[in-house]
Amino acid sequence: MNGKGLLKDIKIIALILCVLAALVVIYVYPPPPPDAGINGNLNYGLDLVGGSWLQLKLEGTVVGITAPISESEVASFLEEELDAEVIYYSGEEVAVYEIRKSVSKAELSDVLSEIGGSIAKKLDGSDYFEEGVTKETRDETKRIIDVKLNLLGLADTNIRTVGNNFILVNIAGVDIGTARNIVGKPGKFEIRIQTAGIGGDIQEGLRADEIANITAHVVYGSEGIESKSVGAVPVREAEYSPWGASFTLKEAGAVALRDAALEYGATDNPIDHELAMLLDDVVIYSAPLSPELAQDLKAKPAYGLRAETGLEKEGFEKAKALIIHLKAGVLPVNVEIIGSGEVPAYLGAKFKEGSIVAGFAALILVTLVAFLRYREKKIILPMFFTLLSEIILILGFAAVINWQLDLPSIAGIIAVIGTGVDQLVIITDEVISGGRSSAKMYRKRISFAFGIIFASATTTIVAMLALAFMALGTLRGFAIVTIVGLLLGIFITRPAYARVMEEI
Repeated sequence: MNGKGLLKDIKIIALILCVLAALVVIYVYPPPPPDAGINGNLNYGLDLVGGSWLQLKLEGTVVGITAPISESEVASFLEEELDAEVIYYSGEEVAVYEIRKSVSKAELSDVLSEIGGSIAKKLDGSDYFEEGVTKETRDETKRIIDVKLNLLGLADTNIRTVGNNFILVNIAGVDIGTARNIVGKPGKFEIRIQTAGIGGDIQEGLRADEIANITAHVVYGSEGIESKSVGAVPVREAEYSPWGASFTLKEAGAVALRDAALEYGATDNPIDHELAMLLDDVVIYSAPLSPELAQDLKAKPAYGLRAETGLEKEGFEKAKALIIHLKAGVLPVNVEIIGSGEVPAYLGAKFKEGSIVAGFAALILVTLVAFLRYREKKIILPMFFTLLSEIILILGFAAVINWQLDLPSIAGIIAVIGTGVDQLVIITDEVISGGRSSAKMYRKRISFAFGIIFASATTTIVAMLALAFMALGTLRGFAIVTIVGLLLGIFITRPAYARVMEEI
């Protein structure tokens, strides 16, 4: 076998470079935490490191309504009668409304009778009445919960939606009591004003205790900001003006802001008296009052505000993030925790250790079975290192996309090892079945083997796609890892192995 010739082959070079790149993203860049050890930049789910899971039900109602008044009047009437936010969605057949509160069909019918309205019928004759919320509200709730958890430094989270009224949250490394407290509460949004120091002393990411001595409390979001008033998209005054997030203060908030600005000198020296916004005691925005606003506050309270975030795309993206933060203090709908559970840290560590042992045991055992079949080191060693490189590539992919490895993901890796050795056996049998032949005949046999491999992999990938896109809980991790492993094998590791077999 000519090793030097193999090292010049593009397929071998591609495999080596991909494996090196995977090792780099796992252990070198970005730099892993100091205590990461062999884990590097790999993230693990709660079933491998311990943590908690919650099942949330979003409280709301989606209903079609027929009424003799306009849609906006129906929405306003229901908001007043039900004490809940009501959003009108234009329906094709009937007017559809989202009531951001759980309400019974009987209760809603009684309320609608006061304006001569009723619950509409679907084409099949059933009532247009469903428990839950719209997809947009579900996604907004998920996004807000995600922002809140990340702001608290809980990056090892996994949030999934099921249908239009359920959200599943996995939080690694957090006990069940803390998880309930974090997700079950709406969050705390606070505005503080700088009282000492100079402009720029307050930076995003600082905690409340770090700026306590140079700031003073102004108002909390729930009592000072109209949550419905937060703009859905970034705004700016003109084409080349800074982007910003607009919102409106309640009476109490506007008065508190004016009093604080006058007391601490922000109306006379706005540059050194910034307004800081904090979500769950973390600074998410800080900037001085505009000169115009500072002058206005000398005369009267200001209600409509815009937090400017900067120019061009960077400013636009910051404004989008700030809008989410402004909304993150209050979820659009109430959530009910209908299920919860916890995996203790020591048990997660046991699962993690066991999964690593299971993975390497599978690798060793399938290689041993192949050795019993061929009894040739020059065949078994390339097969072993091909399977090992495939595992490294899957882990590198997981590190790049910050995929959380859990027990189903480990099961997917083991499944990839099993299908991988099957495909390598097909290649090996085709190469050695006809004895020594010309290079053209070898390539013909390998092409035949790859025809079988492609057909087998395609059927498996199609089956796994069903699991990946049907939101079947943790089975998604198994499906995605299996699909990624098969694709990496088809396009990177199998061609390299076939080239080695041809050379042998």
